[in-house]
Amino acid sequence: MIFIADDLNQQDIGCYGNADVKTPNMNALAAEGMRFNRAYAASPICTPSRSALYTGLYPFRNGAQMNHFTVRPNTRNLPQFLQKLGYRVVISGKTDIFPFHNFPFERIGEEFGRYLPVENRLDRKKETVHMIENHFKDRPEQPICLIVAPWVPHVPWFPNRDFDPGKLKMPDYLADTKATRKALSAYYQSIGEADKMLGEVLQAIDKAGQKNSTVVMFISDQGAQFPSAKWTVYDQGLRVPLIVRWPGKVAAGAVSDALVSLVDITPTLVDLGGGKAIDGLDGQSFKDVLLQKKKGHHQYIFAETSVEPHFWYNYTPSRTVITADGFHYIKNYHPGVRFITHIDKVEQNEFYFDTWIAAAKTDPRTKFLLDRYSYRPPEELFNLTTDRNEFKNLVSDPAYHNKAQELEKLLDKELQRQGETDDMILKGTLPEFFDQSYAIRQNSSASDLSFNKKRWNPDTLIITAYLEGIDKGGVVCDYFNNFKLYAYQHKIGLVLANGNTIESEPLPVNQGQLIFRLSEKGDLEARFNAQTVLTATLQCNLTKIKGGYVTCGKVQGEELEGKLQTYQGKIMDLRFTMNELSREP
Repeated sequence: MIFIADDLNQQDIGCYGNADVKTPNMNALAAEGMRFNRAYAASPICTPSRSALYTGLYPFRNGAQMNHFTVRPNTRNLPQFLQKLGYRVVISGKTDIFPFHNFPFERIGEEFGRYLPVENRLDRKKETVHMIENHFKDRPEQPICLIVAPWVPHVPWFPNRDFDPGKLKMPDYLADTKATRKALSAYYQSIGEADKMLGEVLQAIDKAGQKNSTVVMFISDQGAQFPSAKWTVYDQGLRVPLIVRWPGKVAAGAVSDALVSLVDITPTLVDLGGGKAIDGLDGQSFKDVLLQKKKGHHQYIFAETSVEPHFWYNYTPSRTVITADGFHYIKNYHPGVRFITHIDKVEQNEFYFDTWIAAAKTDPRTKFLLDRYSYRPPEELFNLTTDRNEFKNLVSDPAYHNKAQELEKLLDKELQRQGETDDMILKGTLPEFFDQSYAIRQNSSASDLSFNKKRWNPDTLIITAYLEGIDKGGVVCDYFNNFKLYAYQHKIGLVLANGNTIESEPLPVNQGQLIFRLSEKGDLEARFNAQTVLTATLQCNLTKIKGGYVTCGKVQGEELEGKLQTYQGKIMDLRFTMNELSREP
């Protein structure tokens, strides 16, 4: 059983040293098992972190680098691996992996897997507990892997009931304002709710008589939604709790300083389930650490943030390595751009950020913390042994010049191994915006979250591109699940959301200029090399941006065949224009 808390700092649990928060079940689990001090997420964002966890691959290699993005088509994953070993693989609650059908989990607890209302987040129907009871009655011989994934302590936080904000010890990385204390109290309240749910699940395993035959792992996906934690690759964003109870195998009260990553979870579970090591994964099993046959694990681990598609205007990616000897090197791309997340603008639950801005005008410490969150230098180097808060950047210190160079080369080598270049990182998975249009590069895509829908929902949508190889061809673009435009076997066509297809007669050429127009009334015209090749009247408005992706040359997260295959040719300058093709400069 793997219990995934949502947005929880390692330091905010009693057994990791927090004297204020109330986590009796987490503490008891640590007393019965092994507590890892140096466990890290592969990304400080929900979807990328969970995708890495379930695939054993770092975000670039599995494809889900931005929040709410899909993994690459046919990416192997945990339920596939364990099902081959005879396991029933169940996920209860939050999934946040896309496309979900690529991950063949049996799913329960959909109600408490939704973002809202907050009250549903605690599995009020007790579906998880009942599933445990029923499994061991109905299928006692079948091994099971259960992922329990509530939305706690993710924002919106539960209202504080148990804490006096004025008496809390403020973490060093947070500015001490009244509003921040109030928010911290609500966060701690939500941690307590997560702890209660963990207790219910552990009790159900015990009542089923399975405590001694069950490995329990407790983790979180990344740090809390506070400045310089979630969304960032600072220690507060990446370092997560990892507690493992394995009766009869793991010594009670054991503590490990082995450097591990959440990409290690899948290969470890496969190993525990009796499977052979899976070739090609970034993660490695830490079973021998659990059995105390080894003290160490990785010499270094990698992590990244590509931020959120909501904040395309503030694309500030980072890549980082953390080493076994306690150093943390960060490379920040677009360092001149201000860093913005939900914390600044979107998440108004227990909102405190404006009090930081106000306090920074007179308080030097708050100003330091605010500036640290908002702006980053090109490189950062921290000694985690002496500076866990990462307040002192050593990259310009002559005494650490060689260490900075060493870790820069290590990061470059790791990026080269993964196949990601600086140019890819600088551009990201984003549209290129112009005054009245935007462009998507071939084999790229952009989320609907990257668009201001008040501005980019046209009355008439015009799609232009130069296409080569329309004999083999494939999908030219998927427009937010409204339709898929294709050029295939010398024909230009459209597949609608209902599966209906409209296509041209065969064209005598293999390349040319495409101009596609679609009005909100449904009037459609496609021209190829200045000749009208397709007209139709659709009885619906397909010009507006809906949930999903706009793509160039592929369908996001899928590998389809025939007319909707990945484009087998070249698509140049695919551009989406609003309302008219202006001749003005």
